[in-house]
Amino acid sequence: MPGILPNEISPRLARFSAAPKLWCWITGKDFGREFWIFFVAALCYEFGVAMFLFLYNLFLLDIGFNERQLGLIAGAMTFGGVVGTIPTGLLAQRAGLRRVLLGGFLLTPLVLVARALATGEQVQIALAFLTGLCICFWAVCFSPSVAKLTTGKNRTFAFSLLLSVGIGVSGIAGLVGGFLPGWFLAGSPSMQPANAKRVVLLLCCAVVALGTLPVTRLKLQAELETQKRLWSFDPFLFRFLPAMALWSLAAASFTPFATAFLSRHVHVSLPNIGIIHLASQLAQILAILMAPKVFRRCGLVIGIIYTQVATAIAIAGLAAAQSLPTVVVFFLSFTAFHWMGGPGIYSLLMNQVAEERRSNASAVTCLITSLCQALASAASGAAYLQFGYPAVLFIISGMTLFAALLFWALMRDSSISVAEVRVSAEY
Repeated sequence: MPGILPNEISPRLARFSAAPKLWCWITGKDFGREFWIFFVAALCYEFGVAMFLFLYNLFLLDIGFNERQLGLIAGAMTFGGVVGTIPTGLLAQRAGLRRVLLGGFLLTPLVLVARALATGEQVQIALAFLTGLCICFWAVCFSPSVAKLTTGKNRTFAFSLLLSVGIGVSGIAGLVGGFLPGWFLAGSPSMQPANAKRVVLLLCCAVVALGTLPVTRLKLQAELETQKRLWSFDPFLFRFLPAMALWSLAAASFTPFATAFLSRHVHVSLPNIGIIHLASQLAQILAILMAPKVFRRCGLVIGIIYTQVATAIAIAGLAAAQSLPTVVVFFLSFTAFHWMGGPGIYSLLMNQVAEERRSNASAVTCLITSLCQALASAASGAAYLQFGYPAVLFIISGMTLFAALLFWALMRDSSISVAEVRVSAEY
């Protein structure tokens, strides 16, 4: 209407500008074209791999595998990641990030296709190991790629954006993966449930392969900088690593078996497992958003201990729960508190380790946690089969509580003040 000034626009109409404002806020971070190309590739990779891993254990159960075998397969994949981390880093230094990323996007779907078609236990264990090696290509190149595609001003927001969107995409992948097999079965009643899941797994591989197209458009000409110091072990790690190892053992004793627990022990249908998985991803996002406030109020060490104790209580609740609503509440609580502690743990590590030793500290922490996860997956899979879920979950709850006590005993003298935890001004 003529004669109306911009500041006289109706507040009702102004509400419709919220989404454009959000988009302008994101685009105002001055990300280049290559960053958004990488963003699309990341979406393809995370969606395809997340849906595959969500559905894969249920597929194996359909073709006759048990929890012991699931644990061995999960442990083999984790061990593949342990073995492949350092060689992949060296390869990226020599060949460049773009070539290693492209190799990961080409090899990963091929290995996943083989896993969807294979039926033998030993073959599945070998392919799981190869999967761990292939995932290293993405895991090792992710952070340096983002660093090269951003500036010091927008890098923190870039990592936060990719992390949050990645969790959301994983949740949507679980939801879609929960419903797609049922849709295939409805369209073809003669199809077996295992074959319906196999079709979806192959579609996941196609989604990952689709990410190859944007990767080919990346330049990433600069290679990783070589470390001036080949190795240096910070004394803080002598206290940090034992606490981190026990925490990793406890957490990894349940997380790889979450879908199997819901399916075999609680008897939740596949579509409902997808819904619960999506809800757990949303709980992770909320927990990550709330974590800075918790650590700012309590301090890093005490805040981490609170999240670990809460995680132990949630696992004990899962062991004792008798009804589906109670299981869902404790499952979402476990997911939220487990993820909430992560930012604090790694912030503590980076704050206490000298700057020139941070890369080495991060690498050795990754190796220790991956080894613990591999051992936990193999051992707990056999334990679930032998003793059942409730008894093993009570033991895991005790391990988690002991991890919190060990963390307090080893970290309580760390010079961590509440003021060290800050929320970036970009938020």
